[in-house]
Amino acid sequence: MQNLVMKKRPKEHWENEGGLSPLAAFVNHIHPVSDEVIAYINQHSYPLHVERGDYLLKAGETCGHLYFIRKGAIRGYVKEDSKEVTTWITAENEMVTSIRGLSSQEPSLENIQAIEHCDLVVAPFEALQYLYEHHVEVNIVGRKLLEKYYRDAEERAFISRIPNAGKRYCHFLNTKPNLANRIPLKYIASYLGMTIETLSRIRSARQKAK
Repeated sequence: MQNLVMKKRPKEHWENEGGLSPLAAFVNHIHPVSDEVIAYINQHSYPLHVERGDYLLKAGETCGHLYFIRKGAIRGYVKEDSKEVTTWITAENEMVTSIRGLSSQEPSLENIQAIEHCDLVVAPFEALQYLYEHHVEVNIVGRKLLEKYYRDAEERAFISRIPNAGKRYCHFLNTKPNLANRIPLKYIASYLGMTIETLSRIRSARQKAK
């Protein structure tokens, strides 16, 4: 949420990081960018710490920022009546935002919530648009990120269509092994479209089979 971001913005930028924003380093790793782009990202990004349970965005709000996860895990979820349905889970070295906000500044359908204490780097959409318009190499970075997020969306669609709960969990282990023993089971179960009791039985059976 914008108030959360602006309240916690520090006066200094990246003196303790050798003068380089982790977001700039991330962008440059995806595709080499000019010194001018690095300097612009350094100037227009800033660190933010959020506690477990804090919201970056709530459904119905319009997002104006990109968030790069340095440390921690974040989920997106929607509410159906009183039930929370986790739509995605991600962790370090990933970008999160509201795609509806990024593309058309429409209110989000999802809630975006920290499920661990998180250290983030934040940048406003306006900075991204400036870089797109003035530095062609940033458009290559954007294309590569969109390709990755399209693959992630395809993966989520695929896993939701696996009819067997055990096979869905097995696929989750194969694709997100770093999260299996880290994220609360209720979020994994919700993401996989099963009850927490079913997920517990599947995990127990796998342990016994070892």
